[in-house]
Amino acid sequence: NDITREQSPQRLMMTRDKLYELLVNCIPASVILITLTKELLPTLDDSLKQEVLEWSAFYEHRLTTGSKEIFHLEAFVAKFMAIYAKYLNDMFA
Repeated sequence: NDITREQSPQRLMMTRDKLYELLVNCIPASVILITLTKELLPTLDDSLKQEVLEWSAFYEHRLTTGSKEIFHLEAFVAKFMAIYAKYLNDMFA
């Protein structure tokens, strides 16, 4: 839930390191993505849930067709951060 607290390049790099550590320890990328999505959904406003699920499915498909799993996982996190930051900006603007 660090990515819901702060949406920054530094947080993305820290999250990438954590994702890479999971991959190095033989955790399948699809399991990482599904678990991450399940952990994020309860913290989100209902208006964001469908969009996050759609992007999760998009990147899960990319995992099966692509070769570098870390790129797709990191891309999902970056997309989530962008969606969440826009939501917060719109809410407080």
